[in-house]
Order: sequence, then structure tokens, then C-alpha cells
Amino acid sequence: MINMKTKRFFRFAVLLALSASVSVSVADQASTVVVGEILSGRQSGNLAVFTLSVVRTLKGSANPGDTITVNATVSQSADRDLTGAYGMWFLSNASGQPTLLPVLRGVFDTAYYPLSKTTSPAAITTNSPAVTLDDQIALENGAALASYSTPLQFHLLAAGLLATADSPVTQNVFHFLHSSADPELRFIALARWVRNHGDTSALAEVANNIALTPSLEATFFVVPGVLGRLDSDPVAIGYLGKIAGSSQPDLQRAAATALMHIHTGDTLPYLAQLLGSSDAATREIAMRGLSRFVDNLPIATQGNVLNGKASLQQGPTPYRTAQTDRYSLSTRSLAQASDSEAAFLQFWESWWASMKGQLSP
Repeated sequence: MINMKTKRFFRFAVLLALSASVSVSVADQASTVVVGEILSGRQSGNLAVFTLSVVRTLKGSANPGDTITVNATVSQSADRDLTGAYGMWFLSNASGQPTLLPVLRGVFDTAYYPLSKTTSPAAITTNSPAVTLDDQIALENGAALASYSTPLQFHLLAAGLLATADSPVTQNVFHFLHSSADPELRFIALARWVRNHGDTSALAEVANNIALTPSLEATFFVVPGVLGRLDSDPVAIGYLGKIAGSSQPDLQRAAATALMHIHTGDTLPYLAQLLGSSDAATREIAMRGLSRFVDNLPIATQGNVLNGKASLQQGPTPYRTAQTDRYSLSTRSLAQASDSEAAFLQFWESWWASMKGQLSP
């Protein structure tokens, strides 16, 4: 299993890889993209030189059977033999010498997509030919995911696959994974559909399999989609409420945050339930959601958060009182308040107990 230090690295690095703000991907920068195996090579300190034997070419003029001498700079220093590493490599020839463009900066093992010699993109049936480089990457990573052997390989391949653009081919890849008996692979498909398509049926499947989430590596990839589900659909809110019951802290916080940003009447029973969470961050998020309902703030969106309107009252506030103002966390955090967390929790628990009869859907 991945240790805690490595998990923290992945949480940061994968978020960067999936971020929509990254305008130029490694694939765009690369002049050559190949599947191949290192015949010989070594990393000494932060520098590595290796000879790569090409198996398949996805981009560029290299042919199967060609050998390429590649230079690389690695963030983490090491002294190690690199022979036998097999996967997808992104190379730049800008300096006149093939240079490795790392998929994720860190150790050498995160600089490429670690494929398996026993799988090939032909393992996935598609309804149309692979037209783009993203299509080819999706086929390679999807086929390799079906036979992943380590958490490191799983995380790297999943991150690369989820970063590809939508197309008929990539849709086929995610349906292929969703048909697997392995819940890790099914959840990677769900992560894509919840995040990119706002798919309520995918959200429902996550919710109905919530007992699996604490033990799955793939749960991390579901978090951004759950976090970004910001509409007032009561059915979706019900699934978010169920997901908020996960004992996996990141997923619980993501669902709680989505409910907090929505804060319609349908969210209130779930936010009230989260006041009893064992996670302090989740409890504060729940109180903030109740506060935003009472203060009648709009559902938060990227646009109204950036222009400040997410913090402006949008109409009458029939439930607002001097006491709710005192304990409101609409526009401040607990750290900025003079009362203790216990005092805030006691207030909002009492408030809900007195109001749920008229506010419960």
C-alpha cells in the first residue's frame, strides 16, 4: 500500500494533473510519445541517462524497434539502475537531444506511465478509431489499468486517463472499466462521469456503494466530482447526503462542502446530521451551510464567488435573528469567532431541533 507521505504527494500532484487551469499538458509539449522499455540506463543524483527501445509510437517519427538515448532531470536524487522500466514516455527534442518530460515531478518512477507488457490498447473494443493523441493515451492507460499490480501504477494510470479529453474512444474506455468486477476500476469510470458530466446515475452508484469508499484507492479521484456538484436537484442532494455518510474523510468533506454551497431546504437534514461528524472540518462546514441558508445567500458558483455575490443576501431572511447572526459562519470561520466550537454546535443543534418540523422537506 502507499504510505502516508506518498499519498500526500499524490493528492497534490494528481490535483495538478487534473486541473483545468493547466493550459499545456505534457502530451502537447512532447515532440515524441512512445511506449517502450529501458534497455540500459542509470540515475546518478538528479540526472539520468537511458536507452529506450521503442515498442509503439503514439506521436513523432520513431519506429518500433528504434532505440533512443534519453536525458532526464529528476527532482529527487537517487543512485539506481533503470533497466527494465516499461511504459509510456513523453520526450522533447527542443535541445537537439531527446529529453524526458516527466508526467509528475518527483521520483523517476512517477516520470512516465508504467504500462504492462502483457496488455495492449487492442484489449479495448471501440466503436470508432483512435483519432487523437488523447484517444491513444486513454486506450493505453485503460488497458494497463485492467491489470494494475501496485497502488503507484494505479494512481499514475488513473490520473493520466482522467486527464484525457472526452471523445467516443475515451467514452468506450470508461465503459470498459465500468464493466469490470474490480470496484477500483468501476470507481475510476464513476469519477469521470460524476466530474465531467454531472451524471446523477453515477452519483447514485457512488452513494449506493458508500461502504466501499474507505478502502478504495479510487475514492480520491471521485472527490473532485462530488465537490463540484452544485445544483439544487433534490435527487442529487439526496445522494450527496448519503455520500456525506462515508467514513472516508476527504469524501465526507467533499459531500459536506457541496451541500454547504447549495444550502437549499433539501440540504438541511444532511447538514444537521453532519454536526455530529467525528471530523472537525466537516462539523464547521455543516454549520456554515446552515448559516448560509438562514442568511439566504445564493448557491455558490465559480462566478459569484469571484465577484463576491456569493456572500450577498439574495432576498428576505425570515429565519434570521440576533442569535443566528451571533453564531453565523456564512462569511467567517470558527477561528475568527470569539465563541468556542462547542457553543456554535450547541446553538445550531438546538436551532435545527426547533426548526426541523417546518423546514424538513
